[in-house]
Amino acid sequence: MALDTATPPAAPPTAADLNRGARLALAWSGIACTVLFAIGFLGCARWLPFPSPDDSAEQIAADIAGNQTAIRVGVIFMILGFGLFATFVVGVALELRDTDGAHPALTWVQLVCGGGCAAILALSPMFFGIMAFRAGDIPPYVTQSLYDIAWFCFVMPYPIFDLLLIAQGWAILRDRRSTPVFPRWAGYLCFATSAALVPTGFIIFFKTGPFAWNGIIGLGIPMIYFFAWIMTLSFYLIRYVNRETRPTAPRATVAG
Repeated sequence: MALDTATPPAAPPTAADLNRGARLALAWSGIACTVLFAIGFLGCARWLPFPSPDDSAEQIAADIAGNQTAIRVGVIFMILGFGLFATFVVGVALELRDTDGAHPALTWVQLVCGGGCAAILALSPMFFGIMAFRAGDIPPYVTQSLYDIAWFCFVMPYPIFDLLLIAQGWAILRDRRSTPVFPRWAGYLCFATSAALVPTGFIIFFKTGPFAWNGIIGLGIPMIYFFAWIMTLSFYLIRYVNRETRPTAPRATVAG
């Protein structure tokens, strides 16, 4: 047996060929989105427990004025985080593209809805920012109106999110490759999350109780599902990209 040096082995694809850096950046953006949002929403603005929609205009204005700087800083973190929501969706759609055949309907639904979701999410901290920017300079009822708009943008627009989640779940269940990107149960998690978001549409009818925007059904359960979905898909996405783009050593051919 002798090594055949006449025909050099084909070089394996490099990290650049596989676009490893960009794909990993997209995969990690879901976790970055969650962390930045948590810093802004919980660490800076300190909106846990969730404020009540039943608070008076004067109470809301006083709370915002007393926490003005922290809310402004929190807004910056939340906008950064929600911007990365779009790249997270792109990362998922990219790795599931091969499951979509010659006419990538589900891929396009994910991309279009992901961009729309990111834009809607960004509106919420922007209205919080305007509210904090003018706190004390405008009548309390105006502050209250901006406050309501911000929370409604954050909680209520479930239909476009449901379209995204259904498209992702469907694509995951269609992935019949030997090494799928996500386990099949992740597809059902997408469907469960879409169902959990539906009650957020009823916050328009309630100022108190479980269906209000500070209620367990109106926001608590939906938020748990929402970020569990992002973190779960991000974990498996990072693992898949790492595995698929890991550099391999070239193999020498052996001549008999």
